[in-house]
Amino acid sequence: MQRIPHYKSLDRGPIEFRSRVYRKEGDIMTIAKKPVVSVPQTMRIKNAVDLMVKEGIRRLPVTEPGTKKLIGVVRTRDVLEFLGGGEKFNIVRVKFGGNFLAAVNEPVRILMERDLTYGTSRMSITEVARLILSKGVGGVPILDDSKRIVGIVAERDFLRFIPRTTGAKVSYYMSRHVATAELSFKILDAARTIVSRGFRRLPVVSGGRLVGIVTSMDILRYLSSNKIFDRMSSARFEDAMSVGVEEIMTREVIRATPEMDVGEAAEIMRERGCGGLPVVSGEELVGIITEHDLMRLLV
Repeated sequence: MQRIPHYKSLDRGPIEFRSRVYRKEGDIMTIAKKPVVSVPQTMRIKNAVDLMVKEGIRRLPVTEPGTKKLIGVVRTRDVLEFLGGGEKFNIVRVKFGGNFLAAVNEPVRILMERDLTYGTSRMSITEVARLILSKGVGGVPILDDSKRIVGIVAERDFLRFIPRTTGAKVSYYMSRHVATAELSFKILDAARTIVSRGFRRLPVVSGGRLVGIVTSMDILRYLSSNKIFDRMSSARFEDAMSVGVEEIMTREVIRATPEMDVGEAAEIMRERGCGGLPVVSGEELVGIITEHDLMRLLV
């Protein structure tokens, strides 16, 4: 998704609230979530997905038993790649001959991400916000001096620093070039688009009108439910992912308008627990604004 360039300096105009973000060394632990839900690398993929859905988390740290030292992370992106959306599907195709049931019972170590981005407990909130933005990630684990995980921070945790009224419009920060899904999309189509474009959500449109939204977590819920196995006539992957996206999408979509204050959009995301809002003008989809877009107001 192409970001809209900022044609004016953020140092001008009504946005004067960045001082709300703390800058004291080590204060990241004041907003980090703890204790952290983590798993051993021997946990089955299916069980790890079930845990992510139950806890509502997009990244699941993998740690050494006993020491709690971080050795990897399973992200929603990794699972979607594994389901056919990207390179990690080769594990299913090559190692298991496309046998989906066998693959999801493998340990998470075969798909976890080992090239880790993390913060430390000595970092400030501002430093971690800049780290997340510079690396283009949705959140980072926080490690102590012994490389043990002591917290985890996501983009959503920073929205609290944005006041409800900023004087800045959603239209200024939203992305206008939005990747979308059609009602004809299969779940596999949505997974591939999310992975290839680096998004977490796809508005679903029909004739230019917004009719729903499907997220990476919706696809994980489908994997976690029994529906995916009920729909399979064999153990083959194609049976599992050939269901239409209409079955798992959210139909009552929370929306923003171009004229809405970005502070109001941030408040809606906080209260409703959603990471992005499609932006509509009338019935037409004209953009999308996400937690990542809003974090740029703070650093």
